[in-house]
Amino acid sequence: MTAKSRAKIIAEAATESAKRMSLADTQALFQKALLDGDDAILASVCDGAHTTRDRLFGVYLHAYRARLAVILAQDYACLAAHVGADAFAALAQAYITANPSHTPNARWFGSRFPAFLRALPGHAQHPEYADLADLEKAAGDAFDAPDADPLTIATLAQQVPPEAWGRLVFTPHPSVMLVAVETDAFALWKAIKAGEAAPSLEDRAPRHLVAWRHQGTPMVRAISGEEAMMWIEASRGVRFDVLCEMVATYDAAETAALRAAGYLQGWLTTDMLASATPAPDDESA
Repeated sequence: MTAKSRAKIIAEAATESAKRMSLADTQALFQKALLDGDDAILASVCDGAHTTRDRLFGVYLHAYRARLAVILAQDYACLAAHVGADAFAALAQAYITANPSHTPNARWFGSRFPAFLRALPGHAQHPEYADLADLEKAAGDAFDAPDADPLTIATLAQQVPPEAWGRLVFTPHPSVMLVAVETDAFALWKAIKAGEAAPSLEDRAPRHLVAWRHQGTPMVRAISGEEAMMWIEASRGVRFDVLCEMVATYDAAETAALRAAGYLQGWLTTDMLASATPAPDDESA
């Protein structure tokens, strides 16, 4: 190969590299325009035969934001139905402005929507907005959670002798999501899904909901404060005998063990646990 040929190859490679760099720069400017409103990209856009570059790019920007709004409306369909199309569209556009998408997977774009709603100045007037969004997010997250074989009563009975049950330490199924709300968002969620009139939401006592995946289907139910406390502590690795003692301090001590066993049975029959392992005999309770 002659020196002239080598120089030509090097020049062509350098030109191709420059093109790739130019494309990368253009893509970066385009993304910055979409996410941050930076209009530097307009210098790389030509005016059309019948309109300006500003308007051409504006069409794309509008379509991009409109698509994100559709994604939010799909992820939070019950909330959209509750507040109405116009009000939800305004909330969606405000969220899009405040939370630019930073992931190529649109599934996670709305993950901060409940927190965004809770931080709005009008949250105190409509706390059910954020509560309903939290519920819908939990149900969606439960559906997308990693797979794991659920623990059953039969398996537990086969693997753990009765005398070791007090030392059991539980591992929650990865699909279980505990949600704390300040309104009866669960009743509202059920009414919307059934096409019924919204219930009264005047009572703002704290409530607990749990979402999880049962046989491939997202499930949601309301749970008592006592069960929520027991679930939280069980999720932290507290032994079953200690959980029973904690339940005894929550309500009537004489029925605490029965209530704790009832909660455990419910978790096992609805696929809410992944495993249960006895702690060592010498481990402090």
